[in-house]
Amino acid sequence: MCARNIEKPKYEIIGELERFDEADNAQARGELPPDSQLWKDYFLKHPELEAHSREWLKLPPLGAKAPPPDGMMLGSIYETIALMSTDEVLDGTPAARKVLLTPERYTEKIKGLAGLLGADLVGIGPLNPAWVYSHVGRSHYPGKKIGPAVNLPHNSSIVVAVHLDMNMIRQAPELGINVETFRNYLKLATIVVTLAKYIRNLGYSARAHDLQNYQILLVPVAVDAGLGELGRNGTLITERYGNAVKLAAVTTDMPLVHDKPVDIGVEEFCRECNLCGQYCPAGAIPIKGDKKVVRGVRKWKLNENACYDYWRKVSTDCGICLAVCPWSRPRHFPHNLVQKSVQRSALARKIAVNSDKLIRRKRSQAPDWMEPQPQEWIDSLRRGHPFKDKR
Repeated sequence: MCARNIEKPKYEIIGELERFDEADNAQARGELPPDSQLWKDYFLKHPELEAHSREWLKLPPLGAKAPPPDGMMLGSIYETIALMSTDEVLDGTPAARKVLLTPERYTEKIKGLAGLLGADLVGIGPLNPAWVYSHVGRSHYPGKKIGPAVNLPHNSSIVVAVHLDMNMIRQAPELGINVETFRNYLKLATIVVTLAKYIRNLGYSARAHDLQNYQILLVPVAVDAGLGELGRNGTLITERYGNAVKLAAVTTDMPLVHDKPVDIGVEEFCRECNLCGQYCPAGAIPIKGDKKVVRGVRKWKLNENACYDYWRKVSTDCGICLAVCPWSRPRHFPHNLVQKSVQRSALARKIAVNSDKLIRRKRSQAPDWMEPQPQEWIDSLRRGHPFKDKR
């Protein structure tokens, strides 16, 4: 592989970084109880968004169009994650006495345990306060308080990634991708909750951040921890697995050795490629035009409202941009050879991108233990976007 360690991440900071209020996340708005006090408080501040959000109320939640046995399967995984996502489980009081080791030994033990628990990638980096949410903003499980300021007194982040099964991902945008996504979020919740508990047992403060209770922006934190680079579609692209990964993290004040950011050639490749944007049924991923400055960072700007619109319309979390990304192809010798060349040569990138666009992308078939999807739903999923290959 050709990853090159660099002193600072490749993203370009323009001016002052601004913290993000979690309530401004499109999913957070999609979860607001209609006409509740939370709804009224939010749209008093953002009246221009209320009409759009009311349209989402007419659409089904994720998994609602699935055959009942599979919809219940999805709900069961989600509910299990919720059991591990309360503030009381994710956070806690550290032991009164520290078990003293060197930062190098702490780092070795944390990475070793994370790998044993199932993490495919682990990176440790500084926690930039700009990547901490300014306020709690999601109402996705009972008892969650919305609106309090987030104060996270940590200086390091441990970011773990797990690799998605591409046979499940290539069912996108059908239900199989939801099942695979939630399966991995359940795995991640187990990893980070256990890691945070272990760190607190060693006498240091630690908080886990999983699917249902984040306090940080995971992608920039993962970039700072050396796991990969930001891709055109707004996801992390790793060298080994492309963007076919899901992330979770632990933040802590434990003294740890930080990994350096990496340059794996994503910036240059995404500039040439555009496949995720061309295949996006919602038109949410920019294909042409310059990057935009978003809260102090120049980057490709995903249209999160359009993306979430499509999620709700099809009742899955889509995932087509994961399924078509050339970086996410299975690792074998020809792929590795191409990857090495595109990381080194602009001409190789052009050849690889144009060659990849000629490849016919086929859907994977759902496993036998899943119910056949209603044909009307399948037809609606395949209507109006370019990922039309038949099984």
